[in-house]
Amino acid sequence: MSSDARPDPVVLDGGFSTALEARGHDLSGLLWSARLLRDAPEEVVAAHRSFVDAGAEVVISASYQASHAGYARAGLTAEQCDADLEASVRLAREGADGRASVAASVGPYGAHLADGSEYTGYPHVGRVELREFHARRLERLVAAAPDVVAVETIPELLEAEVVVDLLREIAPDMPYWVSFSATGGGRLTGGAPFAEAVGVVDGPAVAVGVNCTAPEHIDELLDSARATVPFVVYPNAGAVYEPETKTWTDGGTPRFSPATIRRWQGLGAGYIGGCCGIGADGIRGIAHAVRG
Repeated sequence: MSSDARPDPVVLDGGFSTALEARGHDLSGLLWSARLLRDAPEEVVAAHRSFVDAGAEVVISASYQASHAGYARAGLTAEQCDADLEASVRLAREGADGRASVAASVGPYGAHLADGSEYTGYPHVGRVELREFHARRLERLVAAAPDVVAVETIPELLEAEVVVDLLREIAPDMPYWVSFSATGGGRLTGGAPFAEAVGVVDGPAVAVGVNCTAPEHIDELLDSARATVPFVVYPNAGAVYEPETKTWTDGGTPRFSPATIRRWQGLGAGYIGGCCGIGADGIRGIAHAVRG
């Protein structure tokens, strides 16, 4: 099928931490952007709204870093985590303002370690531990009634399999996508081939793809795989993550060119947005490219 015959991709939002940092917030703590779910909920709403105003059709909740294990490391209770998971969907809905759908973010196991593991993988972590990490948070996020679940920045194929299995058990009709943390050579950052990883989705999956991956790798990744659903693509700006400071080094680009967006569309991307380093202006550019 030619790119001309494809429907316009759905425009996702950009890097939520990028939007919050642009508003002056320090996100260097263990909870990263999830801290503001309790400390400054109005700022969470405003950040979501900035992406909707820029043309995003889907906003992704601030629950990426909200996990029970992560909250325990930060000295908070499981009940506080439950409340913040629910709040993340509610605040995203408020920020969406009736103009965008809400995706509940499910970040990877590595996120709670706060050491950049989502960009290196953790092959030593087994199925039982991964299920224990994800089960309760998935239950709480699904109970908050998002429109879709966004399983994000996953470096390990096993982790994706575990989360998809849990979704089958908890909410077999809930739409979801899985997006992997990936790198050059057509592989996940944990090492598995992307072409193999796309086969993990089934049932009500709406997409499978990559996020928080350098844009220079996207073409190779999409070209390496054939999926039964559209690709979801929301790269970062191409900078390098520094886990010690929980910041991104200078580098990369805050915008993707219209030609790049059209090329990803031609390779099967049905959902396109941005991740770390891509702010509201970058999403505005994507919206113009796909609708122009």
